[in-house]
Amino acid sequence: MSCSFRNYLLGSAALLMLPCLSWSASAQEGTTLAPIIVESADLGLTPVPVEKLGSSVTVVTREEIENKQAKHVADVLRTVPGLSVNRTSTAGSVTQIRVRGAEANHVLVLIDGVEINSTTDGEFDFSDLLVDDIERIEVVRGPQSGLWGANALSGLINIVTRRGDGPARVHASAEAGSFNTRSFSLGASGGGEHAWGSISGSGLETDGFNISDNGIEDDGSRIVNFQARGGLKLHPWFTVEGFVRDMDKRADFDSFGAAPGAIAGDLAESVDQDGLQTLSNTLATGGTLTIDPFDGVWKTQLFANYSETDRKNLDPIFGNSSNLGQRDRFGASSSLTLDAPDQSMRHVITGLVEQEAETFEISSDPAERAREKSSVAGEIRGEYFDQLFLSGALRHDDSDVFGPFDTYRLAAAWLFRQTETRFHGSYGTGVVFPTMFEQFGFIPGFFTPNPDLLPEESVGWDVGVEQTFIDGRVVVDVTYFEQNLTNEIFSTFSGPPVNLLGESLRKGVEVSATLRPTDDLDVIVTYTNLDATDSTGLAEVRRPEHAASLSANWRFNEGRGLLSGGVIYNGEMKDVGFDAFTFAQRDVMLDAYTVVNIGARYAVSDQIDIYGRLENALDEDYEETFGFNTAGFAAYGGIKIRLEEPEPAVAETLK
Repeated sequence: MSCSFRNYLLGSAALLMLPCLSWSASAQEGTTLAPIIVESADLGLTPVPVEKLGSSVTVVTREEIENKQAKHVADVLRTVPGLSVNRTSTAGSVTQIRVRGAEANHVLVLIDGVEINSTTDGEFDFSDLLVDDIERIEVVRGPQSGLWGANALSGLINIVTRRGDGPARVHASAEAGSFNTRSFSLGASGGGEHAWGSISGSGLETDGFNISDNGIEDDGSRIVNFQARGGLKLHPWFTVEGFVRDMDKRADFDSFGAAPGAIAGDLAESVDQDGLQTLSNTLATGGTLTIDPFDGVWKTQLFANYSETDRKNLDPIFGNSSNLGQRDRFGASSSLTLDAPDQSMRHVITGLVEQEAETFEISSDPAERAREKSSVAGEIRGEYFDQLFLSGALRHDDSDVFGPFDTYRLAAAWLFRQTETRFHGSYGTGVVFPTMFEQFGFIPGFFTPNPDLLPEESVGWDVGVEQTFIDGRVVVDVTYFEQNLTNEIFSTFSGPPVNLLGESLRKGVEVSATLRPTDDLDVIVTYTNLDATDSTGLAEVRRPEHAASLSANWRFNEGRGLLSGGVIYNGEMKDVGFDAFTFAQRDVMLDAYTVVNIGARYAVSDQIDIYGRLENALDEDYEETFGFNTAGFAAYGGIKIRLEEPEPAVAETLK
């Protein structure tokens, strides 16, 4: 997509959303619900309460995001069981998330229903995404290809932004702190029954720190996000919604320059170098038309969306490089809900048809590469006597490159309300097609593609029990999971990527506990034990065997003040280094680390909050990726301002 067309699209979307903000209506029900609703539980038409799901799901609410004071979505997800987060170094450095020991390109990432995994490498770089307009994050673990297709081999991360319901609101925030870091956000939202919308912008800029062990040069970054979302109820039967998000980033990096024989860090970065930068831009946009003539009994949705990721490396030593990946998707889904006359049973039948096209370009090869895929999928969910919940999904993908693939997923939950015990489990298959870079990418002297690669395939299952104690003040969930991987794709510097023989295995235990000993104190504890090995039995890289977290929030002065604290433990894990002369790979071990974060917030008025936090409060010295430094002790402070149109009844009183 050309720069001029992208700018036109962003500007047009902003203009379309603005009229929605002027509509005045009474506040509607908020998006933090009890029980929590999961939008990604099925094909997107009928959100489902967590208690009715057999799959392992974690939902992070807006309140939790604000309590953590995190700036990046990746930092919010560090406390989700089953997830491993690795940031190369500073705020703008490549950030990967792995689910249950799988690769970063094995998890599907959606923003408001639009896939944002890059077609180039199959991953989403989470350093691009700030939290300011995020309403909820849903993490569904285990194979989800039966519902969502390729890239959902290990799970799904569904990111839901602010919809814009309720009275007209304006919010703004500004923050400053260590490493000469500055951030801001500004947004507006509002709407009622017939129109709603939100528009926002946020940014973060930092001088950073030296990512290399050598030299003194700071490596900074700048991240800017723009988002607009809105909808119109054209008729009681017809609703149209649109969404656009643009994420722009600049990040400094250091070039390779170690002496022969030395072990350099990941990708062999090791010494200071001015003027080296990574530039990236990710655009996602989509629209839906929902047809609902029978008040939810039969609902149909037509959708179309587009995403692209444009990356450039400015490197005068090895030469500049760039790649561009694009994805178009359109289709339709429809669901039918059938209730028994006595309401004791319910069945929801959903179907999907869609068409997808991907393209890829790289500066070292002028040819544009393309591939297409058509898909059909169906799901049936059953609810029986408000205690047994079953679901099954089947999907058929037909690729013009890889041929047909069938995937499925089965899930069940059994809820004993008398003892507040819930058993849950799922079984499914997954598939991930080779990335466009693995098929067609070419870097002279470093990388040769392999167009004959086979898709990676997987079978996985999990089973768990959730127990509620003391009238909901304590909830504990323990889940055991296993998943395999065949045709694993392996790349080296010395030849093209290949499919490995044999079977890679991932298994482990996820534990989460939510405690509210008093109305003013809540605590969340998580633990993950993971055993992830490749087809030879060796441990996979950057996946700790033990990981744990603790988050606590204490509200005081009738909720106007909040003290928060968090502890993240990441156990010892294997990584790789490269011989600085031959590029031969060497195994290295990264030490375990514990990071402590502390925050405070106080509402000085109904419109103004002041806040501050300490990150890495104990100044832990650690690495998430071999050869790359991480931030030491850091302090930040800021202010948030919100203006909201009064409720109609309140407005009359004020008159």
